[in-house]
Amino acid sequence: MTIETLTRAQLASDLGYTDVEGKPSERAIAQFMRDALGRWGLCPKRALLKHARDQLRAGDVQTDTVPRVFERLVALGECAEVGVGHEAYVAPAEPRWVASGGGLAVLLGPIAAPGETPRLASLDPTDVAVRVHVEGEEHAATLEARGARQVSLEEWLHPLAYLHHAARRSGEAARGDQLGLATFWERLVDAVSADGLQIDPDAEVRAVVGEPGGFFGRHTAATIEGRWRDDLPDGVWCAYRRGHGDGHWLPSLISVDGEDRRALDLFNGDEWRWALLARSRAVGPEEIVRRDGEEVHVTWPLPAQLRAAMDIAGVPTGVWRWRLAADAPDLWALLR
Repeated sequence: MTIETLTRAQLASDLGYTDVEGKPSERAIAQFMRDALGRWGLCPKRALLKHARDQLRAGDVQTDTVPRVFERLVALGECAEVGVGHEAYVAPAEPRWVASGGGLAVLLGPIAAPGETPRLASLDPTDVAVRVHVEGEEHAATLEARGARQVSLEEWLHPLAYLHHAARRSGEAARGDQLGLATFWERLVDAVSADGLQIDPDAEVRAVVGEPGGFFGRHTAATIEGRWRDDLPDGVWCAYRRGHGDGHWLPSLISVDGEDRRALDLFNGDEWRWALLARSRAVGPEEIVRRDGEEVHVTWPLPAQLRAAMDIAGVPTGVWRWRLAADAPDLWALLR
């Protein structure tokens, strides 16, 4: 028998808690939370996040990534935040699976990959989806026997999340067959006119003005880059305006009419990303999706729901890039 002493870092690497660069593995963090939800069911959000952090701390791994991975699981539809009294809880979702082409499927919810339906191994540590081989009726029947219902990407996708933002803003229910993306933008423009606050000409504002398809850039960059501009032409633009402190930026719509500038602060960054897509549909030019063989590359930041949809339809290969099978579901056709 050989006894070997391992450091915490070595243990974390051996268990897959970190990637080859020693960074926290989002895939491992997602599995910590899946396993806990499978055992606990409905549980306090703070307990679930603490469990994932405790696992990482055992390997001396940074825990800053945990909340972001949790949000990705919510976007995938594997769990949902619910209010119980005055505390946030997490509820596991109904077990489902979505075919993603190429004989693969993504499992959602509290279901372990059956041995008869092998899990795809050796994926990028930033890929949090559980991918399994589903080839033929036998594999599909195995998943059904485990309580997992098959759904299409279209069924998974609806209702589109911008409808929740529209309903919160109007106080009324919103339906996709009555409120398309272009109409959502029109309502936001009306809200800027009705509720936007006049801002000082010297207020620091950065808006997406440049043409779609090029380098997008960051609004927080030290200097103006990519599609961002601080000298805004007339119109209504998706922007960020500086709040209190150097690192505080508020997602906003900025209306410019000569010297008159008005700002409508949006609920969060996700509503801002939906607004950017909606503006491209209503005003143009449309945002650009590039496809080169099996690889798809988007050129603007996706709302959380659409990023999750791409994570289901394809395997992430880089920032804003996915590899899709020839028979993968076409997300962008579903949005038309």
